[in-house]
Amino acid sequence: MSLRSNVAGRRGFTLLELIVTMVVLVILMLIALPSFERWQASQRMKAAIHALHQDLLAARSQSITLGAPIVVCPGTPVSGCRGDSRWSQGWLTFHDLDGDRQFDRGEALFRTSDGFERLHVMSAASRPSVRFLPNGTAPGSNGSIWFCGVRGPESAQRLVVSNQGRIRREGYPYMEPGDCPET
Repeated sequence: MSLRSNVAGRRGFTLLELIVTMVVLVILMLIALPSFERWQASQRMKAAIHALHQDLLAARSQSITLGAPIVVCPGTPVSGCRGDSRWSQGWLTFHDLDGDRQFDRGEALFRTSDGFERLHVMSAASRPSVRFLPNGTAPGSNGSIWFCGVRGPESAQRLVVSNQGRIRREGYPYMEPGDCPET
C-alpha cells in the first residue's frame, strides 16, 4: 500500500511542476515576443533594402554591359510601372527600348520583386523610377528611396542614387511621421 500512495503523490507533484513550468514559459514568451517582433521588423527592413540595392546595382551593370538604358520602377510585370512613387508592392528592372520609362510589350524584363509586407517603400514623386544610361550614370537629380516600417520614422532608412549612378545606404531618422504611416 505504501508504494501505491507514493506513486499517487508523485503524480500530483509532477502536475504541479508542469503547471509552474507552463506559467514560467508563458511569462518568458510575453517578455520575448515584443523583442522578437522588433527583430523581425528589422530583418524585413534589411531584406528589402538589400533586395532593392542589389537590383539597382544589377541594373547599372546591365546598362553598361548592354550599352542600353535600363529602368527600375515600382510595379509588377502584369501592370507595368506604377503611376506613383510607391515601391512597397514590388518593382521591375527592364530594358527600356523606346525610352519612355514604362515597361512595354517586347522589352526585356531582367528582375522583379514582389515587395515586402508591413513596410513602406517610396521615392520622391518627382523621381518615381531610376534610369541608368550605358555610361553607368543615372541622370537627373540625386534620387532617394525611403524605407519605413512598424518601428516608425526614427528607424527609417534610404537608398540614395547619385547622378554618377553610385548607390549608397544610410539611416534617415528625419522622415516625417505622416510619410511613415503605421503598417
